Amino acid sequence: MVLNRRGRYSPEAYIRYRRHLGGALRFGARWFGSLGAILALSVFLLPRGDVFVWIAAITSAVGAFGLVVAIFRLVDLGFPQLMPYFSTPVPGSGLMIGYKLLKHSRRLDDLAEAIGLRRIGSFVSDDDLFDGYGPTWHSAAEALATFEGLLHHFAADAGLQAARPDLEHLRDRLRLAVTAGTQFCLLLRDVHATNAREWGQRKGYC
Repeated sequence: MVLNRRGRYSPEAYIRYRRHLGGALRFGARWFGSLGAILALSVFLLPRGDVFVWIAAITSAVGAFGLVVAIFRLVDLGFPQLMPYFSTPVPGSGLMIGYKLLKHSRRLDDLAEAIGLRRIGSFVSDDDLFDGYGPTWHSAAEALATFEGLLHHFAADAGLQAARPDLEHLRDRLRLAVTAGTQFCLLLRDVHATNAREWGQRKGYC
């Protein structure tokens, strides 16, 4: 699966996907190890009386919760997206788009380069919240030229047709961003839950 993604994703997106995957695997390994230690402790404590039964039950519950979190984190990595990210608010929301854009980003990169446009991957940035640094902002006008050019010149291409809804969404919002003087980038996102706290900590808007 990972090797297949390497052939489909823009190099910039694939590098970040591998980074996130490695972090998730390390997180899962820590929790599996912790769960094993907790289970061993529980087996040791259970014969020692009622108080230790409660301690064993609580530690087992904590370990099981961590295991569930690790599993959900790995499941999230199966459905990453390229999320649009703007330096100031732009009408609309990018939380539910970008899956097909990422899946076909290598093909779209090739098409863009063929007509002298910036690649989709060149707009991919580190995530200021989850990577701990970034974002790297880009000109919305340059991004708009890429998305408009792809839609105009390659309407019959299979990869473009698959990603068309994402491309059109981005084209329309980039037009608004250009008018507002807003900067733009794309984030590789593989966490599908969100809340107000996340967006209160971020430097941009989706």
